[in-house]
Amino acid sequence: MEGSKSQLQRERPIRVLSASIDQGLNHARGLLLKHHGFDVTTSESLEEARQLITNGSYDVLIFGSTLPRDTCWQLAEIFRKTSATGRIVEILPSPWTAPKNKPDATVDSSAEPTELVSVIRLACS
Repeated sequence: MEGSKSQLQRERPIRVLSASIDQGLNHARGLLLKHHGFDVTTSESLEEARQLITNGSYDVLIFGSTLPRDTCWQLAEIFRKTSATGRIVEILPSPWTAPKNKPDATVDSSAEPTELVSVIRLACS
């Protein structure tokens, strides 16, 4: 029984919420992640992200590099309370930038797009 539960968990796509204030980047990120088999929801506002986190169930919350520091902290607090096993991935504007939050993983925005895919899969394994 326990083995079949693990099998079911592997068959279910990783649920991702991508939060960004840049609609174009967020849309492109969502398409990339969907292409790689993730179940992706995008949000372009603090209020929309709050509602999605509160009412949904996500494995990963992505902070786009354009999100303000206080928004990252607010969303992280809600996400950590509602998703004990969820992971936060922050996209950094450059390799020399410090994270705005305490993410579980980071990705440099100049990295190959497939690096984000790899980081998400590794964070959820």
